[in-house]
Amino acid sequence: MQFLLLILGLAMIIKSADILIGSASKIARRYGVSSFIIGITVIAFGTSAPELAVGIMSGLSRTNQLTLGNIIGSSMSNMALIVGLSAVIFPLQIKDTVLKRELPMLFGIQIALGAMMFIDGRLSRIDGLILIGLFALFMVYISVDAKKSMKIQIDADGDIDTDGDGNSPPLQTDSEQKSSGPIKLWCYSLLSLAGLFIGGKLTVDSSTRIAQSFGLSETLIGLTVVALATTMPELITSIMAARKKEHEIVLGNCIGSNIFNILLVLGLSSAITPIAVEERLWFDVVSMLLLTVFVFMMSLLRKRLQRRTGIFLLAGYIVYLVIKVFSALC
Repeated sequence: MQFLLLILGLAMIIKSADILIGSASKIARRYGVSSFIIGITVIAFGTSAPELAVGIMSGLSRTNQLTLGNIIGSSMSNMALIVGLSAVIFPLQIKDTVLKRELPMLFGIQIALGAMMFIDGRLSRIDGLILIGLFALFMVYISVDAKKSMKIQIDADGDIDTDGDGNSPPLQTDSEQKSSGPIKLWCYSLLSLAGLFIGGKLTVDSSTRIAQSFGLSETLIGLTVVALATTMPELITSIMAARKKEHEIVLGNCIGSNIFNILLVLGLSSAITPIAVEERLWFDVVSMLLLTVFVFMMSLLRKRLQRRTGIFLLAGYIVYLVIKVFSALC
């Protein structure tokens, strides 16, 4: 039964992600907002709904060591599995603004999380409130940046540049414009976000029960099984975006999801119930930081993530999973 629920959840995620990418990219162009802003806000928050559900429920039930492992594991899978697989499908172009602002911001947030975790061996309620406050500041930054991205710019062809890439947006026919009105697009987006949430919850619950039936520990379940399950919305959404050559949505989705998970999900969960930190998690935090630095350096050197970089990221993630499972069994 649990395997059937897992398949159903994944099917809902795949279909919802396909609809979400199409409607969100059209909304971005219609309102003159860059695809990156849409990816780092609407899509990132929507695809992180499973992590948020797990975080709140585990905080209330005082089992939020699962949440801590889930968030760290999700950060790893977002940057290694999702970015890596997307780069293999289609090399990802990296904008200067991502290199100068969003990636360094993510790295700083991850360092702050590591400091909070290991200074006193736990994430306290005060730490949780600090993370929530940082999330509020992040949202202010995104709001200001969204307003800037909506300013009219002229691209290389002399047309209005709505996505800030210097290229003119694709023209829509009259029939396409009529069939994709703003109300209809927003309805599609909201319904697809709901589909991602429901599909994500089915995937998380069923995969967790399957893992528990094999006798896996709570921390290992959080770092591996639940992390992979809650990352499914981001994974499918990013694959769809990569196939449609929406590079900014891929990166915006992964960076936004990581920031959302650390600041809001962990913030809320630890504010509800303080989280005890296992000392052995230092390996996972260091791995998370090194992975972010690697993605940043590769992006800085080439202004794009090539297929071979994607293959390296995927291989590194597989090695990480093997090490975690082997260390848990020994």
